[in-house]
Amino acid sequence: MRPARVHRQNWPLYAFLMLLPLQNIQVGYIPNLGGGLNFLNVAFLASLVGALASGGRLAPGASINRWVFAYIAYSLVSLFVASQYVADTGDHFQMMKDHLIGMSLLFLVQKSVQDWTTARRVIIAMMVPLPYIAKVAWSQHLSVASWHYSDDLRISGTFSMLGANEFAAFCVTAAVMAFALLLAARLPRLWKLGLGFCIACMVMGVLYAYSRTAYIALILGLVTVILVWRGRWKMIAPLFLAAVLLPAILPYSVIERFDSTAVEENERDESTELRFVYWGIAWDTYTRHPVTGTGYHSFQHTEINPHGKDTHNLYIRTLAEGGTIGAVLLLGILLSILLMARKEISNAPSGTLRYALALGLMGAWMALVVGNLFGDRFTHYPMMAHFWAFVALVAKARFLPAEAPRPGRPA
Repeated sequence: MRPARVHRQNWPLYAFLMLLPLQNIQVGYIPNLGGGLNFLNVAFLASLVGALASGGRLAPGASINRWVFAYIAYSLVSLFVASQYVADTGDHFQMMKDHLIGMSLLFLVQKSVQDWTTARRVIIAMMVPLPYIAKVAWSQHLSVASWHYSDDLRISGTFSMLGANEFAAFCVTAAVMAFALLLAARLPRLWKLGLGFCIACMVMGVLYAYSRTAYIALILGLVTVILVWRGRWKMIAPLFLAAVLLPAILPYSVIERFDSTAVEENERDESTELRFVYWGIAWDTYTRHPVTGTGYHSFQHTEINPHGKDTHNLYIRTLAEGGTIGAVLLLGILLSILLMARKEISNAPSGTLRYALALGLMGAWMALVVGNLFGDRFTHYPMMAHFWAFVALVAKARFLPAEAPRPGRPA
């Protein structure tokens, strides 16, 4: 019997995945040597070299790869378009480069994963930092904790260069994916304990970030996983119990924050009210420049938006900045992910990692789509890199050798 082939491991990629959401460590402990020799650039190049050396391939025929390649190409065009409408585009290239590096995990992971051993190591690399992230978030929460809600309670965890909304969005993706793996994959007990602990860590992060959008995204993501899961009838009793107990065990400040959400004109808070103002300006911008928009990251400039603020809605901002072309590319990316996950859920055997990953991606996709209605949950690399890694695992899963059955399980 021929021994199983041992594939090269992309160790720099594993380290990259572990450190990506830890901005506090990137900024506080990893030196920036200047000239582009910072953590993000160096770790990306090392991971790229490792991916090329591993000898793997991109998933053949995966439409998500074509859509993302087109998106990257048009992003460079959009960078030039912005220079025609705003005076200061000095930091635009740096911001786009960071965004595209996060998106590049789609390709790095596909090239690096050639069997289920490497796939599991990618998952482990993304789960390892979650307890530490929760520890940082808990410490920050204790320093500002209060019975009643105020904006001072909002924490950003390890996302030291971003905010509470972005941190919460990362936690939502991690929690939904871990929940699907725990629910739908036949895994060893140690894996299940680890996944359960990671879910608890990430749910805590979502709660104390006080992001109303993240609360809704998490609920919809988890419900999507349950509804799509083939064994969903088993969750009827736990769901009923959770619905009864949850209001009683949530911190009162969290309940206050959730109750403050309102979209009726006479009941909106100032933050919600201003978003409607920005959306109107963005729509007017799109109607004046319907094909290419005003270019990458242009909306926050006062030449476009007198308030100098973001739209707080990815889709409307994409229309304003990317025009119809940018909107079509974004829609193509989102739909290709959804269709790929749906196809994998239909074709993958129950109980396999392949099935559980697709199931989790379906829930994470729902959370992402909802989250972007009230902010940018798409362009920041610490928030989105792991999402793209999960997309890559689902894209590559059907081309990997069949998973070996667990001892005591029928093949």
